[in-house]
This record gives sequence, C-alpha cells and structure tokens, in this order.
Amino acid sequence: MLQAGQTAPTFELPGAGGGRIDTHGLAEYTDNGWAVVVVFYPFDFHPVCTSQMCTLRDSETLSLLENTVVLGISTDGVYSHRAFAAQHRIDFPLLSDSDGRVAEAYGVRADEIDDHRGVARSAVFVVAPDRTVQYAWRSEEPADEPELEAVEHAAQCHGDECELPDGKSYL
Repeated sequence: MLQAGQTAPTFELPGAGGGRIDTHGLAEYTDNGWAVVVVFYPFDFHPVCTSQMCTLRDSETLSLLENTVVLGISTDGVYSHRAFAAQHRIDFPLLSDSDGRVAEAYGVRADEIDDHRGVARSAVFVVAPDRTVQYAWRSEEPADEPELEAVEHAAQCHGDECELPDGKSYL
C-alpha cells in the first residue's frame, strides 16, 4: 500500500459529479495547487460504503477547506455512481476504476470482497498539491472506517509535517 511520504500515482478516470459524467484526474487538481482526498470504496449502495461516503459528504471541515477536493473511486460504473450520488446527495465526484488499475497502483486492490473480484478495499489518501501522500489508511475488515478527524487534519495541514489527533506524525 502507498504510504505517507510517497508520491501518489496520477490517474484520469470517468466519473459522475453534479449529475454529469465527466473525466477527472489527480493532476487536474494538484497542478492547480489543490489537495485531494482520494477515497477508495468497494461498492455503490453497500451499507458500509454508503455510511462512509455520507460521513465524508457531511464533513463540514472538508467542505469548508479551500483548494481541497474529495474524489471517491470504486470499480462500479459511472451510471451506478450517478444514481448512488443522486440518492445520497453526494456532491463530490465518484470515479469509475472499472479495471482496478488505480486501486492496484495505490496498493488497495483486493483479490475478492463479497464474491466480487478485483475491487478496491476501503482506503483514504490525502494527497498534497506536490502529489506527496500526507495520510494513508486502508481497511482490513469491510466494516472498518477511517478516523474522520485524522483525515480532516491531514487535509488542513497539507505540505507541512503535522501531528494528528492520534499522536502519529504525518508529512
């Protein structure tokens, strides 16, 4: 799995956001000085994934940060993403990694989850504008969720070494 301090692989994927289907890429944001919270999740409409994505949607800190964007990524298709986003009022782009190559590049592709092969494990990476990973987390069990406070804090202090609430030091 990609670790804090490493360079995040770039990607460009089709996705649904704001009811539209467009292409989104990491460099589109980082090259313009934005931090990116990259969130991998296994399935649209799965109860645990729905909870995780709605928690991120409801984060006042992430929504108020200037020059920070959340990108959700799963192997589900863009039309599923569009329906999922509409049903749960998710306002950030959900990208389709249909062949799992981006999940593989980030080290979060699972051999199998719930009888589905090649899907992403739940994972969160906070990527600074210079593409340095500031924070990295991956689930071991399907019901695991990242600590939202740590994700928010890493997104706020991107570019500098900072101590997160759990006492760990991240870049």
